[in-house]
Amino acid sequence: MHFQSSRATTSSIPLRGLWLCTVFVVLLQVLGCDAKRQESPEGARLQPVTLMLNWYPEAEHGGFYAAKVLGIFERYGLDVTIRAGGPNAPVAQELVTGRVQFAIGNADDVLLFRNEGVPVVALMAPLQNTPRCVLVRADSGATQLSELSGFVLQANVGRPFLDFLRAAGLLEGVQVVPYGGSVAKLVSDDKTAIQAYSFSEPFMAREQGIEVRGLMLSDVGFNPYASCLLADEGYVSSHSDVVARMVVACREGWQQYLESPEKTNAAILKENSQGLTADALAFGVSELKPLCLPEGMSADHVGQMSADRWEQLVGQLVQLQLIDAKKVHASDVFNAEFLERSGNQ
Repeated sequence: MHFQSSRATTSSIPLRGLWLCTVFVVLLQVLGCDAKRQESPEGARLQPVTLMLNWYPEAEHGGFYAAKVLGIFERYGLDVTIRAGGPNAPVAQELVTGRVQFAIGNADDVLLFRNEGVPVVALMAPLQNTPRCVLVRADSGATQLSELSGFVLQANVGRPFLDFLRAAGLLEGVQVVPYGGSVAKLVSDDKTAIQAYSFSEPFMAREQGIEVRGLMLSDVGFNPYASCLLADEGYVSSHSDVVARMVVACREGWQQYLESPEKTNAAILKENSQGLTADALAFGVSELKPLCLPEGMSADHVGQMSADRWEQLVGQLVQLQLIDAKKVHASDVFNAEFLERSGNQ
């Protein structure tokens, strides 16, 4: 069974210079300037757009699928095609060349894209807390990330969270080896840890009779927004009406998914070709809820973003020498205007 396991950064493919295509592509894209932001009357022509996922369809994309399955996109005059991703999904390239209008990505990926000169912006952030964790067996003796000395950690090289853990001194005495996408070694060895998403690999391990513990990256201060809705800033500027309707429709989709996911989950199962099961998807939704709606946050605020959070992440990646402070500024990497218009903040 294969869920989040081999997820790798989408910035691993060279991107520098692709932003030059944007001006030309924008001229060729279908104009949506006369579209109304409010719900479209029955029979009105729908605006076609494509949304590309950063991985195979799973619970982390549930709100976007809900907007399609429940007809929310149509109510806002949008005909949305959702395109599945996978390992190394080229979301930045697809956005900047205009082959897709929207995509999904995590906040740290956005900063890496911007560092390469690709003008991608985040429009909403359904997962307020990162699902990224280091998964260990419950009987391993490790209860926090500072207790991994002596472990073998299976992880994909090149992910910012590894640089963060190393810089924080949390990988001292830890042997980091490539992650092959399986929980098998974790199941058989109590001194093996693996990179994981809290709503995926834990279920896989428990299916094999092993109790596990997720050591959350957010607990040690590394907490990028996840499953962000992204677009090229040129497209946002020239199609602001379409973007506004997309944002509010996706927000409503996430509200509906977190409240009642059953119908949407059935559609996700049909779209996922990687062996995802109904039980695994149900587990994913239960684990997603506190990530999307941390304590004290109401459903009315799904997707919110703050300048402070983006500034903190920029500072962390600058300190880790993963991005250049002269190239990446927090004020450029996100656009909360459309959330604010919809009364989300």
